[in-house]
Amino acid sequence: MNKQAIELAAPSVADETGHKREWPRFLLLAFVGLPIAMVLAIAAYGFVVWFLQILFFGPPS
Repeated sequence: MNKQAIELAAPSVADETGHKREWPRFLLLAFVGLPIAMVLAIAAYGFVVWFLQILFFGPPS
């Protein structure tokens, strides 16, 4: 086997530490990133509806 095949076959210590760092990143995205993204998306939708009502469609009747 060549050196590249051996490196691909055997997991290294760097792979294990990278795997351990995935949980904090996942939790950060799940409990901080996604809620912020959802609030921004809902605010953008509300702004678009408000903007369309002011300029084109008028208030709901």
